[in-house]
Formats: sequence, C-alpha cells, structure tokens
Amino acid sequence: MSVSARKRLSGLSMSGIMILFAACAPLFNPGRSLASPVDCAAASPPAVAASPAASPAASAEAIPTQAAIQQEVNPPGDIPDNQAFVVYTSADGGYSVSMPEGWARTENGPDVAFADKLHTFMVTVRCDGSAPTVDSVKQNEVPRLQQQLSAFALTDVSEVALPAGTAIKLRYQINSPPDEVTGKQYRLDVEQFEFYQDGKLARLSLAVPAGSDNVDVSNLVSKSFTWVK
Repeated sequence: MSVSARKRLSGLSMSGIMILFAACAPLFNPGRSLASPVDCAAASPPAVAASPAASPAASAEAIPTQAAIQQEVNPPGDIPDNQAFVVYTSADGGYSVSMPEGWARTENGPDVAFADKLHTFMVTVRCDGSAPTVDSVKQNEVPRLQQQLSAFALTDVSEVALPAGTAIKLRYQINSPPDEVTGKQYRLDVEQFEFYQDGKLARLSLAVPAGSDNVDVSNLVSKSFTWVK
C-alpha cells in the first residue's frame, strides 16, 4: 500500500480498516496489476489458472469456516437520502464513478475504496484476456469468493445493461470482521458489478449492512460508472 493510502486510512477505526481490506483483498483479479496507465488491449493476456478453488495460493489464503451472522432486525447504516455524491476519476484505471462525498478514501494505483462505518464501496481494475460471463463468474469467481470471504452466501449472478455497457452482477452476503473493541460482527449485503473493455476488467463492489435500504444508492453508483480515455 502506498504512503498516501495509509495516510487516508488514518481517519478510520481499526474495525473499519479490517472491513475495508477484508472485502478488498479477494476482489483483486489474479491478472497483471495496473500500477500505471496501461493499454491492456496491446498487452499479452495473463496466464489464468484452471480453477481458483484448486489453486494452492488460493487455498493458502482461505479463511476458517464461519457460520453466517444473523441479520439485524433494524440494520444499521441506511445511507441518508440527502447524501451528496462526487465524481471520482482514476487516470491510472481509466474510469470515473460517483462516490459518496465525505467518506474516507484510500487509493492504490488504479484501485480505490471509499468507506464509512459498515459501508465499503470500491473499484479494482486488472488486465484480463476475455470479458466475464455469467457462466465464467459462476465457475471461477464464485469459488474464489467462497474461499476468501467469511460465511460467503451467493444470492445470484446475472447480466445487466448499464450505461457503461453490459456488466455481470453478483449479489451475495458475507460476515464483517469482528469489531476490535466489542467483537461484534454484522451481516453484509454485497453487490459486485464487473465491467470489461479493451482487455480491462473493472470490479465495482458495494458492501452495506444486510437488510438496509440502499437500492437507490446502488443504482446511482453502478449507473455512474464509465470508462474514460
């Protein structure tokens, strides 16, 4: 992580940092990292393992089995109706997206995460040799997430039409990491959108407390994503 990224994290509690990176690490594609602007279409596609679930590296990173946390009756964390949004543009990643104003931000090359309490919104970008499909995500992405996210439970995988083009949408639930003081965990709803263009795969991930009403926010953010040259 860059020094600037660590400085931006200083405003978060330790539990917030844990939630941020617990959600962030598994979303990094095993393809080549974009440390600086790269024309992925001109680059050789990276070698891809036959199955992340069978990969020794993936197995080594697998977390202990954990039961799903019960969803809160009154889940914390509805994003206020008057929440302002600002356009964030990544020159390294070649994209822009609207994110909540005032949330703590951390950047690492083309990747960015915005966090506030139990909410974590992020984008990661990697080179990839082909566009994702519903079948490829079910076969490759879902097993990897099952290994690397706490009490992962898939809701569905679908193809959606968005202004940036066709995207693959995953919906699933995970447990948050324990709070550093109380040890309390929460069940989180996650929506993950996968966008592809010219050899670049961008994953937009929106994690919120399970059962909270953030549909309008999800629609706003996912529809705001666009590729920029």
